[in-house]
Amino acid sequence: MRVRALMNDDTEKARELILSILTAEYPFDKSAYSDSDLYDLPGTYSGPRDSFFILEENGQIVGTVGIKEDSKDVALLRRLFVDPAHRRKGYGKLLMDEAIKFCKEKAYSSLVFRTTGRMTQAIELCNKRAFKKVEEIDLEGFQIFKFVRKI
Repeated sequence: MRVRALMNDDTEKARELILSILTAEYPFDKSAYSDSDLYDLPGTYSGPRDSFFILEENGQIVGTVGIKEDSKDVALLRRLFVDPAHRRKGYGKLLMDEAIKFCKEKAYSSLVFRTTGRMTQAIELCNKRAFKKVEEIDLEGFQIFKFVRKI
């Protein structure tokens, strides 16, 4: 099991993992988020202060997380997903910790993560990793939460 930076050859498998989870688990949440980044992961996360990581086990992509610069001081944590068969094993924590480490190296002062109320495991992980909920928006029958963590 290892977390590493996305390579071009990983793009299709990473996109398939993310879309399969979104389709199966959060079909009604699609209106809350754009998925345009999924069709060019290397390009979207190629800035000098951006990165996209995958969690790999035996050559299979089982998790993802992206970091995107929002401003000089703020990074966005995006696409935090773990394959359902690999959950509750600490893999989300591994991905989150790699993202936080990257943000420290790039001198961000805070990390922002938005999630829907249905993503209970992501919310639980945010709470365990010192994120604070700073905003809650009702949107078309569900809630979007904004979490912030100081780096």
